[in-house]
Amino acid sequence: MPSASSPEERLAVWSRFFEKEVPPEIVHDVVAELIENRKHEDIIACIEQAILHSQIQPWMYEVLAVSMEVVGRPKSQIERVLLSSQDVILNDPRSMMHLAAYLVRFERFDRALELYRQAAALDPSRPEPYVLALEIAARTKNYNAIAWSAPEVLAFSWVKGRELFNRLAEESAAAAESALMKSGDFARAFELRTEMQKARRLDVVVRLEWSGQGDLDLQIREPGGSICSSAQTMTPAGGIFVHDGFGPIQDHCYEEYLCPQGLAGEYQAIVKHASGDIVGKRARITITRDRGTPYEESITETLFIGPTDQSIRFSLNRGRRQQPNLERRNGDLKLNSNLRNRQSVLAQLGPGGGVGQITQRGSAIGYTPVVTQIAEGVRMSAMATVSGDRRYVRINANPVFSSITDVFTFTFQR
Repeated sequence: MPSASSPEERLAVWSRFFEKEVPPEIVHDVVAELIENRKHEDIIACIEQAILHSQIQPWMYEVLAVSMEVVGRPKSQIERVLLSSQDVILNDPRSMMHLAAYLVRFERFDRALELYRQAAALDPSRPEPYVLALEIAARTKNYNAIAWSAPEVLAFSWVKGRELFNRLAEESAAAAESALMKSGDFARAFELRTEMQKARRLDVVVRLEWSGQGDLDLQIREPGGSICSSAQTMTPAGGIFVHDGFGPIQDHCYEEYLCPQGLAGEYQAIVKHASGDIVGKRARITITRDRGTPYEESITETLFIGPTDQSIRFSLNRGRRQQPNLERRNGDLKLNSNLRNRQSVLAQLGPGGGVGQITQRGSAIGYTPVVTQIAEGVRMSAMATVSGDRRYVRINANPVFSSITDVFTFTFQR
């Protein structure tokens, strides 16, 4: 691996290194070794020469920016590097969001919001661009950005912590509407109010309730054949399974499905008796269509729980979805995530395929994958006790029901 002590020698060494085209994997390994040895000046020189010699890889700009920040380069230089990376991430929404998060650290809020818009346009199924953009817009009082992002967050960001996101969307939209009214922009204020009303609308809501120690499972068969349940929490037809309930605590004894924008057609609600005793062998199911509109209607029926599954068919005539989405909206977001240190690429370049460290203000960052096995399905163990006269047998059964509800994929090495 080339090395040098002075800046001039370092520049000459890395310039000669890239005189001939170097395979991308070799550049990757060289930078990974430099990171391991914490030679950030060499990292900067290496990547700068690679860019000058047109041997560019998408990860280089992020690594270059982090190393420049570590050695204390001026913010203007780091910002210029980040803005230059747009040329190689035009079709990568994830990289755009990473770049936007970096720009927030340099208080380039307008440019970050523009990148979130571009990421949302490339992949409308992801909630992250809208949620992260709303955080910035609310903090900077950018009312145009609030008008774009708040309705999307309210309507589609059905992720963990959605109550917090919904409250942020409602409060931000109310503040934006008030400010627009005061400035005399009544048309924009009315448009924002209309969009928020549309975002609160739900085409279908199904809620199953019961009492007792048992567990009931709700499944919704949607037009097109997709099934929404606790095993498939989000479907291409727009269905979202928001709560998987179980006894004996009454507040948990319900399951709920909703569809903000559903396909027109026939739906089927299927209720399965999973386990345990249900009080009265009865459950109550409420189906609401066109909630939040003048056409809202609800029906409530009582189901008798027995050995066979119970089902109810209903139709949706005013479904607003024209065709199924191939991508699902999903994710696990946290507010203020724009302010985190985004050093994922550095971590990926570390040794071992997934461990990287960098010292910055006395801190260390690393990612270590842990491989384990997770059982899925139904398992049961039982213990039998025979009475002394051999007339009775007492069996203690311990069933276990487990399912994997969310699977996230990570790339530990490029």
